[in-house]
Amino acid sequence: MVKYILFVFNLLCALGGIAILAVGVAFFLRIADIERVFEDWNVQVVPILFIVIGAIIFIIAFFGCCGAIKESHCMTVTYSTFLMIILLLQIILAIVVFVYIGDIQEATKIAIDRLWTKRTDEGGDKIWDGIQSTLRCCGLNGPTDWLLSTPASCCDGATICTPLNAFKNGCRDTLNDFIYTSGNVIGAVALGVAGIELVGFIFACCLANSIRNQSRRYA
Repeated sequence: MVKYILFVFNLLCALGGIAILAVGVAFFLRIADIERVFEDWNVQVVPILFIVIGAIIFIIAFFGCCGAIKESHCMTVTYSTFLMIILLLQIILAIVVFVYIGDIQEATKIAIDRLWTKRTDEGGDKIWDGIQSTLRCCGLNGPTDWLLSTPASCCDGATICTPLNAFKNGCRDTLNDFIYTSGNVIGAVALGVAGIELVGFIFACCLANSIRNQSRRYA
C-alpha cells in the first residue's frame, strides 16, 4: 500500500513540476513587458527560478515513482534525500517570504509609481489597462488621477466610464494588499506542502527499509 501511495503522490508532484515549469516559460516569454515595470530589478531571475524549480521537482518525483514501482532501494534512498533537501528549502522559503514581504511591497510601490509616470509612453496605456482590469482598481490613488478621461478598464463593463462608476480603489494600495495577501498565502502553502512532503519522506524511508530487508532475506 505504501508503494502505491508513494507512486501516486510522486505522480502528482511530477505534474505539479511540469505546471511550474510551464508558468516559468510563459513568464519568460513576457519578460520584456515586465522589465519595463521593474527596471531596477533583475526580473529574469524569477522565470528562470520557476523553470529550475519545476525541473527539479519533476526529476525528484521521477526518482520517487520509479523507486516505488520498481522497488529500487537505491532510487528510493536518493528520492528520500532529495525530498528532505527540498523540504528544508521550502521551510527557508516560507521564512524568507514572511520576513521580507514588507521589502517586496516597497519595491512594488516604487515600480508602480514609475509605471504611472510612463503611462503616456508607447504601450504604457495597455499595461495600465491590464493592471486596472485585473486588479479592479483605477488610477494610482483613485479614479480622479485620470484628469482628462477615465479609461474603460476602470469600469466593469460600463458603456461610458466616469469617476462616478469607476473602481474606487487606487492601484497602488490594491497591488500592495495583493502582494501582502499573496505573500502570506505562498508562505502558508510552502509550509503546508512541506508537511505533506514530510509524510512522503517517512513513507519513502519505510519503503526503502522494507526493500533492503526483503533483499537481505533472499540474498
